[in-house]
Amino acid sequence: MTTRLTLLLRPAEGALLRLLGTVQRRGFELAGIRTEAQPEAGLWRVELDLALGSRDIANLRRQIEKLYDVDSLIDEPLVESDDPELDHETGAAA
Repeated sequence: MTTRLTLLLRPAEGALLRLLGTVQRRGFELAGIRTEAQPEAGLWRVELDLALGSRDIANLRRQIEKLYDVDSLIDEPLVESDDPELDHETGAAA
């Protein structure tokens, strides 16, 4: 199963590295990452696609929420498929 964590991150020096280090230390496999500046809010939008395996996402969420630079966090299940032509966000053919 794959899950997407979407969060807003304050653009401070080392903030993204602290986030990725937390994910790695908790033993989650990073399947994808996207970032986008949100200049009107002064934040970065970061989307992490994580392969869950046997790990509990609740523990990772708690650790990420404790990071000083994290403004907010939500998680969304992704559509799973072996078809590379499938849009993993909508489940529709690309």
